[in-house]
Order: sequence, then C-alpha cells, then structure tokens
Amino acid sequence: TYNYAREAFPDYSFLKLGMVHPLPEKMIREFASKVKKLYIVEELDPFIEEQVRAMGINVTGKELFPYNNEFDPGVIERSITGKSRAFEVPDLPGLPDRPPNLCPGCPHRGLFYVLGKLGVFVTGDIGCYTLSFMKPLEGLDSCICMGASIGMAHGMSKTLGRGDAVVGVIGDSTFVHSGIASLLNLAYNRSNAVIVICDNRTTAMTGMQDHPGTGVTLQGHATKKLDFEALAHALGIDNVRVINPFDLKETRTVLKEELTSDGPSLVIARGACALLKSKESQGKPPLMVDVDRCIGCKLCLDVGCPAISWRPFDSLPHGSTEGKKRKRQEGIALIDVSLCNGCGVCQQLCKTGAIIEVEADA
Repeated sequence: TYNYAREAFPDYSFLKLGMVHPLPEKMIREFASKVKKLYIVEELDPFIEEQVRAMGINVTGKELFPYNNEFDPGVIERSITGKSRAFEVPDLPGLPDRPPNLCPGCPHRGLFYVLGKLGVFVTGDIGCYTLSFMKPLEGLDSCICMGASIGMAHGMSKTLGRGDAVVGVIGDSTFVHSGIASLLNLAYNRSNAVIVICDNRTTAMTGMQDHPGTGVTLQGHATKKLDFEALAHALGIDNVRVINPFDLKETRTVLKEELTSDGPSLVIARGACALLKSKESQGKPPLMVDVDRCIGCKLCLDVGCPAISWRPFDSLPHGSTEGKKRKRQEGIALIDVSLCNGCGVCQQLCKTGAIIEVEADA
C-alpha cells in the first residue's frame, strides 16, 4: 500500500509505520503537525485510523478509501482526487501454460507411461508421482490423502471382483510413513490388487530427506536399511517383484503378469531420483534427435519430458524438412541436451532410431 500511494502521489509527504504496537504516538503527532491534511491509507479495516483518531488528531481515511479488495495506485488516486490517470497497458502475448511436471530422468515417468497404456484403474498417493494424473501420462486415477492408495486398491479389488484390475501406487517414504499397515490388511484379506512401491531412494517432494528405506538417518549416520522385499514376504505376500522403471519392456511385462496372478502382488519400481547424484546417473550421456531420421510421429512426446520439445517445420533451418517420410508431417521433436540426463525412456519409444546419444566431443 505504501508503494502504491507513493506511485500515485510522489510529491506528498509520507510516514510509513514499521512497528504499530505499541503505536508510535509521538512520531505520529510530530508528523501530523507538519502537514495540512492527514490521510491514512490502509487496506481492509481502519485499524490505525481509529487509534489515531482516539489521539485527537483529525484524519481522513475510510470515508474515502474502500473497505474491501486490494489497493493499487489507481484506487488510491481515485479515492482522493475522484479521478485517476490512464495507465497504458502493453498488449503482450500471454505466456504458454506451464503445468508442474516430473523432472527429466524421473524414474516415475516410465512406470506411469506404462500404467496409462495398460488401461487399469490406478489409485495414487501423495508424492511427486501424483503429477502423473495429468496429460500426457494420465497414469493416475485417484488421490485422496497420504497412505490411502493401498487401502483404496484393496477395497476396490474386493468390490469389483477378479475381472477388473486395480493397481495401487505409493512412494517409498510414504509407504514407510503410512502404508505398511494397509499392506498387511491387503495381504491378510487376500486381495488381488497389485501394489507398486516407487522406490526412488529419497523423499523427493519435500526436500530429499532420508527415510528408513534409504539406510541413512536424518543426521546422516548409516543405519539398518528397511528391506521392502523381506517386509512384504513377512506380511504374507508371495508375489514380490523388483523392476527397473526405466526399462519400459520389463515394466510392462511384469505388471501384466502380476495383474493376472492370484492373490496380492507387490512390485517395487526401483530407480534413483533424478536429483540424486547416484552411480546409475553418472557417465550417462544426454540424448539428441537426429533430424534426418525423425519422422515427426510424436511418440516421444507421450512421456511428457520437459527436455523434449516440438518444432514445426517453419521454425527449422532450411533443408531440415527434406525426405519422403516427412513430407506430410508437421515438424520434428528436439531434445534440450542441457536438460536431458540420458535416462533412455524416450529412446525406447522411437521406432526410427532418431534419438541417439550425444557424442562426447559434441
């Protein structure tokens, strides 16, 4: 409000109060004695105005200024003078929509790409993977609260029967927090649901904290690591599988097998968070698009990676659109090598071999 008032009336004298309790009465009286008329500009209720009036000082305030909404220079100037200057608003194009997205190289991307294609009902939980409900992945159908995914999958599986496949997805830290009891209930009551633990070895969404599944305490000391596989067997789950979520073929095969198996299943999708400096991510070169091979099929765009963009032909250098296979296409995909961490998920979708590794000296 102070800055708005300054902008509207740059030549007026101002007293900006920093500490209002206790009210600096001496300072206010001194300022009021030096001006012809005293306006009190404050949003909402006249908190300061009423106290200054109680001091016996004649002020002008809410008889001019509105009680509701936020102030701006126009509101303040119009309230005092009855008119306001016309501010020129530049006609700028709007920014494109930028919905939140999984990081490039996120281990959740491959898993939810497969789940979205399988057409099963997926109960989700609270974590980075919750973002997978949005296009283009659309691999998540529900999300209620932290730890609800397993219980919901169990209940739906019991209600819908054997013909309807249900998958519950929960993160490793969320599972430790509030998923173990639900998994025990699912195992004890013999549900046919498939539960997937997204084991990215950290609590990524809230700041990369360790948890019992990482084997490191919050103080950074090594400790006994929780074994998800052994825990599942101890709870009574016989079908326990571990997959690499960056391998789309393996992920699809294992999920299909467990969806048709009898009894409860636990699939552990084990892949390090892209923000962790892990051994798996070290030494992997980023990927790029060979513009001579790309046919513009847009399959790589289906994974929704921020490193992959679409370029129409009219924005490409001359000669990039040549080739019989691309004559009827709209453009090609491009990969920002500064964002790509070489996870390889998009590479597995490309049918023409157009996604290749960046050469070391490139």
